[in-house]
Parts: sequence; structure tokens; C-alpha cells
Amino acid sequence: MTYNCNVKVVDSIMGSGKTSAAVNYINQSENEKILYITPFLDEIKRIKTLCEKKNFKEPEVYKTKLNGIKFLVQKGANITSTHALFHRFDEELVDMCRSQNYTLILDEVTSVIQPYEISKQDFETLLTKYAYVDEKTSLIKWREDSRDYDGKFSEEKRLCDFNCLAYYGGAIMLWLFPVSVFNAFKKIYILTYKFKSQMQCYYYDFFKLPYSFAYVEGDSIENYRFTDNPVTNGINRNYKELIHICQHEKLNSIGDLPTDLSMNWYKRNRDNVVMSTLKKNVYNFFNNIQGTKSKLNLWTTFSDYEKCLCGKGYGKGYLSHNARSTNDFRDRISVAYLVNKFINVLVKKFFEQNGITVDEDGFALSEMLQFIWRSAIRDGKEIWVYIPSVRMRNLLEQWIEENSNTN
Repeated sequence: MTYNCNVKVVDSIMGSGKTSAAVNYINQSENEKILYITPFLDEIKRIKTLCEKKNFKEPEVYKTKLNGIKFLVQKGANITSTHALFHRFDEELVDMCRSQNYTLILDEVTSVIQPYEISKQDFETLLTKYAYVDEKTSLIKWREDSRDYDGKFSEEKRLCDFNCLAYYGGAIMLWLFPVSVFNAFKKIYILTYKFKSQMQCYYYDFFKLPYSFAYVEGDSIENYRFTDNPVTNGINRNYKELIHICQHEKLNSIGDLPTDLSMNWYKRNRDNVVMSTLKKNVYNFFNNIQGTKSKLNLWTTFSDYEKCLCGKGYGKGYLSHNARSTNDFRDRISVAYLVNKFINVLVKKFFEQNGITVDEDGFALSEMLQFIWRSAIRDGKEIWVYIPSVRMRNLLEQWIEENSNTN
């Protein structure tokens, strides 16, 4: 594919002014049509308020929200919506966005790859009768002699035509976000931090989609702006004095092994004494060691285990471990991060077999920092963090050492 999109990755630490720079960019644009995609509904309201002159519209339901955004694109409106709707783009909408010359501003990276659920028997039938694997790209293509097919595999046919299905390991399919969606925009700004450790970076490398880095400069909300000149805007704090990691030996002993608190660890310990011990540790951290009121506590775990660990004094402070772009918890000073993140092994091996180096520790660190920055550290205030996983704790300690301004 020939790429006509100019992708700028605005890679800057949380709270350093990326969104403010985007708002200023939007407000200073004149005839530029903007599609602003964000993870959360409250950010949609914020963009509509701060960019009042651009008269941003949200897609309404015309039978479906996909029809709603098509209606707005047809009119050339400035649009703000969520990642969920962005994932539903089809070929018609891609053509429409290209013809209207939209600029895409993507607040945080989006989900671009995941295992595709299909039975082994259906997978074999699909590849035997209707599709084949492009050995150069690992993508699954629909056979030309089956163009008129209309049956059980109609959705797979659509995904094949959209370059959304990839082959791995003999009997596994992966779903890939259609790269043609990105190619529908002449200019793209992606607002994130530590992009090189994220799935979207590896996805771009797989599709050989070029991108460059941009940064944020300025000293106030009113004059934050994008720049191509490398700057370290926002990294001017002594995090050694702001982020206090719980070093309680008894509380941390539950996560002494590198894979402790991973998803597999939770699965095998769901109904035994290990889970009850972790719950007691979390209770102890919030209620005895910290002694903070419930409204000042923030915690997370894998969603399937929230009820297992929820307890008195902190239960209402739960937030999804992959939450981004929400400021509703910026007053929280006591934080419990109870996960040990790893990249899905199928996804990791798929990228590696295609010659792409995956930084698993970098990915885990990036995800953890995003969560921690939902708390009061976002405003430069002190926080206290319980991280029982020795792997995740060491990653944060190393990051603090490398990124603290002690002058």
C-alpha cells in the first residue's frame, strides 16, 4: 500500500500539555476539518467546550452510530467521538474521510491487534476453500474465484478484503485494525507517551507505515503547541520525592517471582489462600499503613478479579487497569496497582516472526504509568503506591531514577 498520511506521534509524559496543544492547534486552524478520537465521553464534552468556534458534533444514531458519523462526514463537520466508534470504520467511511480531507487527532493509541476467535474446523475450511495466506505479509486474502461468495464466512471475507486478518502458527488467526483507515487522513496526530513500547508502534512497523515524532513546547495552557524540535516539556519534577513506593516486606512477598500477579497467576489462585492474602494486604495498605479515606484511594486489578479483592475503605476507588484520559481520580493519593502485565503471547510471537522486536517490559511500564497518572501525581502532588509485583515495582523504580529532575 502507498501511504499518503503524515503521521506525527506526540510522545510526551502525561500532564505535559498534549491535549492543550491539540486544543490550541484546533482553534488556530481555519478551514481544516478535524476528527478528534478519544477514549472517554468526558473528553468529548471537553473538546466541544474548549473548541466552541469549531462547532464539534457527536455522531447520533441513524439506525447505527456508524451511519451517524457518515452523515457528519458527508457534511464536512468537525467531529469528536470515541475509540469504540473509530473501530467500526468501514470502506465507505474510509473513502468519505479521504475525499473530505480530514485531519485525525487520536487521543491515546488504540487497540490494533488481538486474537480472532474461530474454531479449528472453520479455520481449516476457510483456508481450504475460500482464502489463502500471503506468505510475504502473513495476511489472509480472499480467493479471486470466490468473489461471489455469500455465506457463513461473509464477515471473514469482508475482513480479508480490508486486510484485517493475519495468520500465525498453523491454526491461529489474528485481527488487525484496517491500516487503510489511517491512510484515509492526510494528517494524523497521536497523543501518547512511550510510543515505542506500544502495540500501535509494532503494528505500524509491520505495515511499514512511516511516522515521525512531535513534541509539546510552551509554558502555559494558552501557549502549548506542537513542535518537531525535541523537548522534554513536563519532565521537570523530582519523582523520587513525589512517588513513594511501598517497601513493606510482608506485603510485597506475595509478588516475589517475576510472573506473580500476571493473568495466569490470578487464574490459578482465584479460589485459594493466595487471593485472600492479597486482599488482606490491600486492606492493610489502604486502612492501616496509609490510613487514607476511601475517597482518596485508587486501585486496580484484572477486571475478572475486582470482586475477589474489593474491600472496605477502598472498594469504590476501583478503576480499570487500562484506563486512560480520565481526570476524575486526580485527587487520589494512595494507589494500589495489583497487576503484572505481559503482551498476549500470540501477538508477541506474531510480531517477532515478522522481524519486529517487542519490548515487553517497556509495554508493561507504559501501561502502569498511564494508570498511576490518573492519580494526584498528575498535578505534581505526592502519592503512595503499593505494587506487590517485584517486576512491576522494579520497572517503576528504574523509571523514577531515570526521569527525576533533582537539580
